[in-house]
Amino acid sequence: MSDGKRSFDGTGILVVDGDEGFLTDAKRLFEGGVGTVGSIADAQRAVADSNIDLVVLGPTFATEVGIRDASFLVEEDAGLAVVVVAGTVTATVLRAAMRAGFVDVIEAPLDAVKMAEAMGEAERLGRRRQSGVLAAEPFGGPRREAHVITVMSAKGGSGKTVTATNLTMLLAKTHDPSRVCIVDADLQFGDVCLVLQLEPKLTIVNASHELEHLDESLLESILTVHPSGLRVLAAPLEPAFADEVSTAAMTEIIARLRPMFDYIVIDTASLLDELLLSLLERSDQVLFVVDMDLPSVKNAKLALETLRLLKFPSAKIQLVLNRSNARARLDEKEIEKSLKLKISAAIPSDGMVPASVNEGRPVVESAPRSKVAKGFETVLRLVTGPEKTGSGRSGKRRWMS
Repeated sequence: MSDGKRSFDGTGILVVDGDEGFLTDAKRLFEGGVGTVGSIADAQRAVADSNIDLVVLGPTFATEVGIRDASFLVEEDAGLAVVVVAGTVTATVLRAAMRAGFVDVIEAPLDAVKMAEAMGEAERLGRRRQSGVLAAEPFGGPRREAHVITVMSAKGGSGKTVTATNLTMLLAKTHDPSRVCIVDADLQFGDVCLVLQLEPKLTIVNASHELEHLDESLLESILTVHPSGLRVLAAPLEPAFADEVSTAAMTEIIARLRPMFDYIVIDTASLLDELLLSLLERSDQVLFVVDMDLPSVKNAKLALETLRLLKFPSAKIQLVLNRSNARARLDEKEIEKSLKLKISAAIPSDGMVPASVNEGRPVVESAPRSKVAKGFETVLRLVTGPEKTGSGRSGKRRWMS
């Protein structure tokens, strides 16, 4: 095998299938620049004897048994990427491929666009493996757990998701992006992937279904990788799937993500329910986003009063004022007085924000020198300033006793 950087120009690709027609189509797709074999045993010999970077496992072997038989390929060479091409992508095939450590499952027929996407996933996996991101535990002992920041608001349209995504992008720009994750916990109408222009193949629903087997490798395979390198745990693709993720499952998934990252940002629904309360108690820091209009402030006041009644530690909560410079808005001092909370950061109103959402590029990336981007940098400093401490990792709701 090659010891250097792996490339995917077609010279290091092996296609494995028992159907000669599929192998012929693959050769035509890659203009002959691939190796082909008809069995797993032949694939083993080819990988051992040749400079193979990517194995394409055809529909003949796109079964639970076939994938299990082929799993030794990545066991023997951790740098090898395997993509499965299935006639029909089923939950069983996805589960088997994830457990085997394969990089992707794509639906037949094979075409150039699908293979380009699979090669991109393979290259990203190679970089992560070379950097040790997928190692079970770093040398010298267990990793420290992630600092968890939950972003909430009491009214839709207050800028919560925009704040969460821009904060996550800034964390990825200023830290190792592979150690930064955003979780979309708005299970019915989550927009994180929309704002980041991502099309997830797997979501938190898959993680919930696999809780019994959800180790780090499987969880990593469920995450969507942003071009920056940060990870996204996507919300369900349809509102009806929200019921498949229980509060217990969500909190357990967060617990399993913590050792994998340095920072986890959780975007939430504008709903003060059992799920949000469970996420808050497991958070080190809460960013409460309030827009400068009366309904937003009124709802924020009610939510904060509820949290105080539940004895939630107010030291964890930091107030982020959105659209702070908009005309015909409320006085900031009056807002602080009403909410009994000081404003920790202010985000100015700017037409670039909705434009950036439509473009799928957070404003800190599309216009990093703008005033609104500077506002999000103040939010970043709330997170990366003096070391935050809190009881979020205890998992016990002492503040509600």
